[in-house]
Amino acid sequence: MLLQRFVYSVFCLAVLFPLPVGISAQSISYPKEVKSIYQEADRQARLSPDPRLLIGVPAGPQVVEEVAAVQQIGGVPMVIPMSSDAEVLAHAVDVLDGLVLTGGVMAADTFAVLLNKLAADRNIPIMMPHPQDLVRQLDSCQWRIHDYPSTYQQLLTKARLYNRAKRLHQRIFTIDSHGDLAEEYRHGASVGRRQTNQISIQKMNEGKLDAEFIVNFQKQGLLTAEGLAQGVQKGKQIMAQIHADVENYKDFCGIARTPDEALELKKQGKKAFFIGLENGHAIGDDLKNIRWYSDQGVSYITLCWMKDNAICHSSNVKDTTNQTHLGLTPFGKKVVKEMNRQGVLIDLSHASQQTFWDCIALSKAPVIFSHSGCMARFVHDRNVTDKEIKALARNGGVLQIYAVWNFQCSNMHRACVNHMVEDIDHAVKVGGIDHVGIGIDLDGGGGYRGIMGQNDAINITMGLMEKGYTDGDIGKIWGGNLMRVMNDALRRRL
Repeated sequence: MLLQRFVYSVFCLAVLFPLPVGISAQSISYPKEVKSIYQEADRQARLSPDPRLLIGVPAGPQVVEEVAAVQQIGGVPMVIPMSSDAEVLAHAVDVLDGLVLTGGVMAADTFAVLLNKLAADRNIPIMMPHPQDLVRQLDSCQWRIHDYPSTYQQLLTKARLYNRAKRLHQRIFTIDSHGDLAEEYRHGASVGRRQTNQISIQKMNEGKLDAEFIVNFQKQGLLTAEGLAQGVQKGKQIMAQIHADVENYKDFCGIARTPDEALELKKQGKKAFFIGLENGHAIGDDLKNIRWYSDQGVSYITLCWMKDNAICHSSNVKDTTNQTHLGLTPFGKKVVKEMNRQGVLIDLSHASQQTFWDCIALSKAPVIFSHSGCMARFVHDRNVTDKEIKALARNGGVLQIYAVWNFQCSNMHRACVNHMVEDIDHAVKVGGIDHVGIGIDLDGGGGYRGIMGQNDAINITMGLMEKGYTDGDIGKIWGGNLMRVMNDALRRRL
């Protein structure tokens, strides 16, 4: 009886609600009231290799005219509602390729002030025909490098470049190989605080940067038993601080010990923090400490800083009359071999030229300069000669270019992101595209106009694009080369 009732019920449903036969796109029938609108929207859903650019237009008395002007040049206007909530406006600004501020910025207009700040922090092109003194002062005090488009067509041109850079950063993996954030812990800095430090998760988001090396740094101590022991103690103390800082923001970032771990963090929507050890003084006189730092996540060790140490000679020491060595010491040669065994990269920034040649001859793995420049462009002991760049390329290593004005320019006020781009370009021409990267040296004295924080990272990309570099080349420079070298060292780990 129950089975008969079930069959009867199914039969009734089939009669009352018959299933359509042969469903297809042609089966769609829009209600006549909106049919023409829907069909026109379908016709306009064209495929194009060049996306239309999203241009922000602030709500206000000129909004109608500004929306029409943006549409006329082929942009997509997005009206930004008036608000004094910086977080709300940040979400709106994040998606823009350009911003219209024809009325300029007055201190009493919180809405305009915030829009200008949020767009400038992200290096989004801003159309402002007549920038006021206030805007110039803001750019000057924050070392920005903005030239404001005065026409909608100029804005579109800059927005197109910005959009291309932004889309590229979504596809590639970007790494800055040297940052001294840990040095700023004593001043309250943290990966999760944007205010004064040049490195933070917020600024990484704004500059579209995926990964940063936080450096465990200490100045050179005494080469006595007590001094070496203090170096180890301080190194381990700083290591604990780095891990604690990143752990505090584990929902937004994580420590990466390998390139694969960093890529996984990006998939999770998080920022990756690698760790470097600047100044081998932190290992003391015990090779076992190299393994300890490696286990803690250290990917490279900068052999020395601005003085000779137990490992090697520094590039900064000018008077060598009383030196017993100019390159690696006997202990330093053991350090290099042990670093090879542990898969830790040998970083030769700050090291003497003889130290470089000693390491090139001894190391079984490629070596790096985590933050250096080109001697041919500016003479300074911290820079690398063309002969060294060529040898580095034969070794399979990589030169990571910094942004430090007094190592690249004789005038702090003339130094700008173009100096960094030109150093990169020179190194590529000498050593090849596979052997150059980026190590800005933020929060450690680095930074100048156009690259004063990680939020400015995209300016480097746009500079390389203007130089004619392909997306593939930029991907190598921004992280591909360094990740290759890191993986090479890890594969050799015993």
